[in-house]
Amino acid sequence: MGENTQRRRAHRQARGLRRQAEILDAAGQVFAEVGYEKATTNAIAASAAISPGVLYQFFPNKEAIAQALAARSIEELLAIYDIAFSLEAARLPLGVLLDHIIDPLVAFSRANPGFLALLVGSQISPQLTMTLHEMYEEVLRRFEALIAARAPHIEPEQRRLIATVSQKIFLALLPLAVGPEARQSNRIVGEMKAVFLGYLEPLIGLHGMGGTPPAGTIPHGS
Repeated sequence: MGENTQRRRAHRQARGLRRQAEILDAAGQVFAEVGYEKATTNAIAASAAISPGVLYQFFPNKEAIAQALAARSIEELLAIYDIAFSLEAARLPLGVLLDHIIDPLVAFSRANPGFLALLVGSQISPQLTMTLHEMYEEVLRRFEALIAARAPHIEPEQRRLIATVSQKIFLALLPLAVGPEARQSNRIVGEMKAVFLGYLEPLIGLHGMGGTPPAGTIPHGS
């Protein structure tokens, strides 16, 4: 009797997790189509092929759905960051490093347009804004560490500036890079990499791990 009860409970939990995932997938689709502001729980429920009442069994409101979608997406992104901004990646030639960082992030954004809608062009709650701000800060910290590994002579303040400018460039071009027309969006990705190459080459492109600073710079401590 106890075993049967445990099996039924485990089955209900698994079914509940699947239902939550389906609701988040549906929310992502609705956010991508109409934006977070115009999205409604009724539209999300319809996209998930469930009644609003069933949706409310899992999430009390749209904000809670967006928070859960952001948490799931950020967890996936952190796994990408672990590879993209690793110490091993810091040793790559700059062009290869850009491929290594940009390609998986663009692929993730194409696969998760609803999360991109939360990042760009949506009016979101202060709580969700804080969640995304923490993610941005994590990206900056990791990129700063990568810069420090490639170019240890660059001062921390300058590392933060380079990372911040790079992040702003990426977010500005990302919506174009995930557009519906594959050929055009792939061209935008190529242009994005060219912009980064032009910006980063004089800063971190000519010297790798433990390399010497370019002419005209003063190493830290000199």
